[in-house]
Amino acid sequence: MKNYLLEDKKAKSKSFFFKKENIVFNKKFISFLENNYLKYKKDIRICMHRNTSDSHHDMIILQQKKNFYLPHKHLKKGETYHIIKGKMACVLFDNLGKIKLKCVLNKNDIFRTPINIFHTMLPISKYVIYHESKVGPF
Repeated sequence: MKNYLLEDKKAKSKSFFFKKENIVFNKKFISFLENNYLKYKKDIRICMHRNTSDSHHDMIILQQKKNFYLPHKHLKKGETYHIIKGKMACVLFDNLGKIKLKCVLNKNDIFRTPINIFHTMLPISKYVIYHESKVGPF
């Protein structure tokens, strides 16, 4: 994978960027994510955008069930999740923390979070791999 990926040492979680554009994300990258998870037991992502200042971000993310992901919201952008492997729950909240919607996403399901709505993602399987797409910059 060293020929294809460059690690972002400044990122909060283990993150990689493609060294070149126009690389097809395929099974070998899924295996890379899974192998890293098994080795380090940490969340990991591969960014398909060029850098953190890009105007659109596409990331393939592996998150593990044992972690809790704090509810948050984006005032000016939504996020789209497309499940590649595993299961994930998406929960939407009102501003007082009351649950507005719960849904379970399975392989090939796609869900978009609304703008300015608190939400969280909860891996249900041991880990989930999904494509996240949103407006940048991060």
